[in-house]
Amino acid sequence: MPKKIIPLLIVPLLIFVVSSNNARAAGYPVAGHKVIIDAGHGGTDPGTTQCPDLYEKDANLTIANKLKTLLERAGATVYMTRTDDSTLSNEDRYSYANKTNGEVLVSIHLNGSLDHSVNGTKGLYAKPKKDKAFTTVMHNQLASELGVKNLGITNFMSGVILKFVRPATIQESVYLSNTQECEMFKTGNRADQVAQSLFNGLNTWFK
Repeated sequence: MPKKIIPLLIVPLLIFVVSSNNARAAGYPVAGHKVIIDAGHGGTDPGTTQCPDLYEKDANLTIANKLKTLLERAGATVYMTRTDDSTLSNEDRYSYANKTNGEVLVSIHLNGSLDHSVNGTKGLYAKPKKDKAFTTVMHNQLASELGVKNLGITNFMSGVILKFVRPATIQESVYLSNTQECEMFKTGNRADQVAQSLFNGLNTWFK
């Protein structure tokens, strides 16, 4: 008898665990949606090099991977324009993005300046009707959570966001060249904070 009872106890437990996980995922507005993440720069294009021992391209990919994990745990489908240190043109990126069924595209960047005291967060959009509302939502989330100066949003008629056919944005989350930001990315949890804020922005958008 005990050998027959044990399986009966295990099966409901497994069903409960799976159901609980699905319920938690369904609790996020991003659940069931499809998001494209574009880690800016890569390969022969390092992005800003004003943070010693950390190129922007590498920090961008770290943020992208962390955001991917958050989104997938919440039940979203994620497409990545790059998953390694590849050299990609803007055409490579938007051509891939347009072949997916992604609903929005977030291009992850970090700003740079020769003045290492400068910091702030900025959002870029290409086509106002297509991109401005999405950029505003994403930027406002970062501006309210990252504790840096709000540099607003601006029009940028170029790059992957211009040729992607659905809402897209470039988020210059912070200045990697800033002395404090550079250190937080190298020894702290700044990449996690940026990824979390982007995740929160996507949930706000899909709410």
